[in-house]
Amino acid sequence: MKGSNLNAAEKSDIAKKLSRFTGLSEDYLIKAELRVTLPQFQAELQRSRGLTVGRYDGRYSGPTYDLLTEYAEFDPSFSAVLGAFTAGFNSYVRSELKFAGEQSYKVLPGEPSENWDWKHHARGSEFPGAPNVETDLIHEMIQNAQLQVEVENGYFDMATPFFATEYTMDHLLLPAEVQNRVHLQYYSAGHMMYLHEEDLAKLKGNVGSFIDSAWKP
Repeated sequence: MKGSNLNAAEKSDIAKKLSRFTGLSEDYLIKAELRVTLPQFQAELQRSRGLTVGRYDGRYSGPTYDLLTEYAEFDPSFSAVLGAFTAGFNSYVRSELKFAGEQSYKVLPGEPSENWDWKHHARGSEFPGAPNVETDLIHEMIQNAQLQVEVENGYFDMATPFFATEYTMDHLLLPAEVQNRVHLQYYSAGHMMYLHEEDLAKLKGNVGSFIDSAWKP
């Protein structure tokens, strides 16, 4: 919070704590002014081993092409499953759906996000702002007494970190009886927790139980 007003002793103390939490060296953290971006973290954490850490799933790692790079050059966790996802989808649409088109299939194309209209008219605001839908969720949960929300969290997810989700859910400022309708589940995997076979079964069980309990009076 103090930013540039931190003195040397304070900065050193924070660097020690951040180093313990993140695994990054104190020297690196101080050079980064205590503000390390995710791509920097991916590139730096296992640089000494010549590895880049996964974004979607921090359990994955892959060879770093340029050991001097500041930012991660790719996401090993995405590269590891890209071929399987592509083959699985193409097999499904051709073998089961009998779709014979020749269109290209992209697992995660950049064009939609590049051309997306990110403006959002949040409830209670006259003007469009950042795409934060917290106020929409708050409104719907208060208006609809039957609405239940479950969030699935992967501990190794660095794309949508589970603690950020916890923080968001805990700061909706909902009445206690409404807050009780927010449920969080946790998995020892990443963004796509179903890649871990044990968590695939756990996810299926959690979602099934949630649906069963949510629709019953």
